[in-house]
Amino acid sequence: MTPALNGPFSQPSRVALIDAYFGERKVAPADAWKDVYRLLLWADPTTGLAHCYESDKAQPGRPWYARTLAFHAWVAAQLSVGADELPGEIDWMFRSVIQRVAAEETAKRQILAERGRDQRNPYEAQGMPEPGDDPELRELLEPLLPEAHDQRPSPEITREVLRTIRAYIASENKRKNLLGRGFEDVLKGILDRLDGPRPAQTGVQIALQEIPGFRAPRPGDKEEKVDLWARTGKGARALVSAKWSVRADREKQFFGDYRTYVTFNELREPFGFYWLTNEFDPARLRANATYIEGNRPLFDAVVHVCPEALRVVHDLGRADLPKTLAELREHLDSGRIISLASWLELVSRS
Repeated sequence: MTPALNGPFSQPSRVALIDAYFGERKVAPADAWKDVYRLLLWADPTTGLAHCYESDKAQPGRPWYARTLAFHAWVAAQLSVGADELPGEIDWMFRSVIQRVAAEETAKRQILAERGRDQRNPYEAQGMPEPGDDPELRELLEPLLPEAHDQRPSPEITREVLRTIRAYIASENKRKNLLGRGFEDVLKGILDRLDGPRPAQTGVQIALQEIPGFRAPRPGDKEEKVDLWARTGKGARALVSAKWSVRADREKQFFGDYRTYVTFNELREPFGFYWLTNEFDPARLRANATYIEGNRPLFDAVVHVCPEALRVVHDLGRADLPKTLAELREHLDSGRIISLASWLELVSRS
């Protein structure tokens, strides 16, 4: 297997991490959200709080900062850790990837450093910049260092700090890739480890024609893939669009996906179509819970990782809710928005 296929952010590596995290443990549906959060939820580096909304809108003084504080406190209490301990309790998958990236970078740098010394020898008297020295990043770091030279770190340590920061920034930019596909992998890992009844088949990023009852595309047509699917014990097919969160301009994709599934469905039996998410924007949740396609709801249900966290973040227990939040509460109460636990039980027993 090539390094690209087996790199730290690859699908085989993600699956290996999930296997290592769960071990032989089975997952109770009611507790599955905790595993999702421990594996994938992260602390926003600008606030230190568990991330539930766009970072720029969740800064101190803005409305979403108060909501994020409520979310952070609630999740910490549910996971039985202090609020200051929560960042170390979550984001297990990404932190594990970063550790591997750092180890691989160190090993690679040690090999290349020896070659680099030989390459630098002819220029030794010219004062060439040292590898790993980032002038722009150093300018930001310099004002933070002590003025007294005997209190300042050595040039070697400073360069190592700069290299570490640069590697972290590069890896952080890949979080979206890990989160997008990692969310699907974690959900499949949970489905396959349910304590009690579980689906007969599961799959992620699977070609539509590999799901029973769907035909293959015609020659030359684009191959359609499904984020996540499960076949229940009774043979029902549940197709899932798994998106941790979603931008408004991407919501049209849901309609296109559903129409494709209908077109390629060769069985008379219907299939279930679900949106599984950790989205906290009430307008987006409300919209996806009410979309209609072909005289039926687009989604059989919107599935939220933890609806109780939604109630906490938006304080849905109060009487004077604005219209959007009142409708969100109605969808939660009526079952248009259901919990991950409820969905796991649905696809396991139906």
